[in-house]
Amino acid sequence: MFDRLTLQDDLVDCRGRVIAPRGQVISPEAIEEATGRAPDLPRRPLSATVLAADLELPFESPVYQPLFGRRGAREAVEGILLAVELPEPLIEELVTSRAEQPGVYRHALLTAAVGVRVLLTAVGPGRTLTDMAAAALLHDLGMRQLPARLFAHRDRLSVEQVERIAAHPLLGAYHVATALGRHPAVAAARSHHWRCGQGYPGLAHPPARAVEVISVASAFCALTQPRPYRSAAFDARGAVDVLVGETMTRHADVNTVKLLVHALRGGSGDPRRVTFGTSREGHGPPRNAHVPVSAPQRSPV
Repeated sequence: MFDRLTLQDDLVDCRGRVIAPRGQVISPEAIEEATGRAPDLPRRPLSATVLAADLELPFESPVYQPLFGRRGAREAVEGILLAVELPEPLIEELVTSRAEQPGVYRHALLTAAVGVRVLLTAVGPGRTLTDMAAAALLHDLGMRQLPARLFAHRDRLSVEQVERIAAHPLLGAYHVATALGRHPAVAAARSHHWRCGQGYPGLAHPPARAVEVISVASAFCALTQPRPYRSAAFDARGAVDVLVGETMTRHADVNTVKLLVHALRGGSGDPRRVTFGTSREGHGPPRNAHVPVSAPQRSPV
């Protein structure tokens, strides 16, 4: 099972500080140890940072209007995002991502907004929602360690490229653990490509339902945004069709996808009674060369 790796390069933060040296094994045990060593750093709300204005971005795209176009929906989600509190090193990571990896940064904002909206319609407001919003914002932090050329890649990936991409959840989880300690963001970073055990890395136990919501929100946002390997993005209906198809092959959790559909339909009624519609033509791109990344057969340790 692929659940650990040996660093081929230093794991560094945006300041160039070494978080873990080359040769260190990043494993579930190492991530757990990092949570225990994390300093209790002061935190700032995003409303008091340069990122505050960017939190409006998810509400501007028409594809997300079914989620945010209803009365009070945008204000509720935006209020939770603005209330997220992070230590300065992680705020700096997001600011650097905005400058150097705008697509990854945009994906983090979208995933946070969509994930919070789904959780609000499923369980209502609560104190834990700001933690889950933070988890969504940081779930792809490991992508900061990937070479820029991979973000523009259009063709089939090499084995080495696949291994680099498959490493990012472990790298992100370790990085988050060193700064936040015990926090849902660690699980979100580590498990967002788990795909019911069909993805990577391997987990001893399934993640919590709220963390699964972030995973499904991340997949939905990835499908509804431009990517170099397809001619256009999916619309909301097309993205849901893809996710429903993945529930049939056990690559997505059916109950979590129901929560997304429930939110897209307005959030009224019991989400357990949601039924999926039939897939229709015309909601996806004419050309889509995407091939899901398969986890390495074993851990490169």
